[in-house]
Amino acid sequence: MTVLKVDFVGIRSGRLDETVALFRDVLGLSVTRQSDDLVGFKLADGTALELYGPANEFHSFFTTGPVVAFRVDDFDAARRAMLAAGVKFIGDVQHADGISWQHFHAPDGTVLEISG
Repeated sequence: MTVLKVDFVGIRSGRLDETVALFRDVLGLSVTRQSDDLVGFKLADGTALELYGPANEFHSFFTTGPVVAFRVDDFDAARRAMLAAGVKFIGDVQHADGISWQHFHAPDGTVLEISG
């Protein structure tokens, strides 16, 4: 397995409006998606950055700080190797636009993700 890059960063914020303003107005990122309690951005290298407000139930398990996704060259092989090593995954594998991803707990409890 080869980790290619950081592919995603997700951040829960109790001050969503102010955090969006920082990324949009100060850092100059363009909003790529938005709903009541989710705002997404795309960085120049293609990395997705998503911000979630406190009412966003779907990402309620993002409790350990920013959640980082590691893009791997072979998602299925990486997931199998991680399962064999005892890694505890969260929920089901998700799929969109030809990419699969799944969150997991690092040994210290940090929530992370693999994608590919």
